[in-house]
Amino acid sequence: MTPNLSPRTQQLVERFFEPEDRVEATRRLVEECGNNLPFCGQSDEFKLERIRFAVLRLSIGYLDELQKAVDLAKRDWRDVLVWSGFGNDLTAHSTWAERALKNRHKALVIVMMGVSGSGKTLVGSLLANRLNWMYRDADNFHSKENREKMANGIPLTDQDRAGWLMTLRRLISRFMERNEDLILACSALKESYRQVLRVNENVRFVYLRGTYEQIEARLKERKGHFMKPGMLKSQFETLEEPGDALTVDISQTPQEIVKLIHNAWNL
Repeated sequence: MTPNLSPRTQQLVERFFEPEDRVEATRRLVEECGNNLPFCGQSDEFKLERIRFAVLRLSIGYLDELQKAVDLAKRDWRDVLVWSGFGNDLTAHSTWAERALKNRHKALVIVMMGVSGSGKTLVGSLLANRLNWMYRDADNFHSKENREKMANGIPLTDQDRAGWLMTLRRLISRFMERNEDLILACSALKESYRQVLRVNENVRFVYLRGTYEQIEARLKERKGHFMKPGMLKSQFETLEEPGDALTVDISQTPQEIVKLIHNAWNL
């Protein structure tokens, strides 16, 4: 077991965590995220530092999130590298740490919006991978009741979505507070929904725009997703097209869309 953290890892703990949480954060990184992780070699300090950086990035300065990331690392540390945006890039963690410690970066949150089947998850994850940013899917933050409704083909009401949207706003705020960039895949169909998510001017929207026929064809090919093709009509009825988003035609390939977004905002 590693007796202590490297100086740079300790600096990151001090950068992200409040003073009252630093001792506990350090303890968990030393005792629970050490060389005894599955498939992590006893002497591979470089790999261990990458994993700890990934855990710290996923925590964004909160002990509960830190523990979730540590538990994930215990199951398979490779998932932590992917979820944190480091992936197989052997230098991404160092680049991130340098930027985080300088603290001169203003976080951006890009919301990939559009009806179900427009490609939010695929395009969002590809963009996050290209930029080495964090990625989250808003569908994972729905309540159990909401997911059951959607699984049964029952459209959600504004009341159903209210708690979900506030959860997403808190998530965005956390990333902003810690100067961490984020790609969030979220339908955000109404302007009132987008207003909840628009924490500040650094929240930007990409609208993946397609015709009813295009998206209906896509949904019919999908298996195992709670959004049924029959619910598409209600989504289009709810949709209020944004006037301030980067609008992208989904007839382009996902790779072309990622390149377009990257170039449009010089990311």
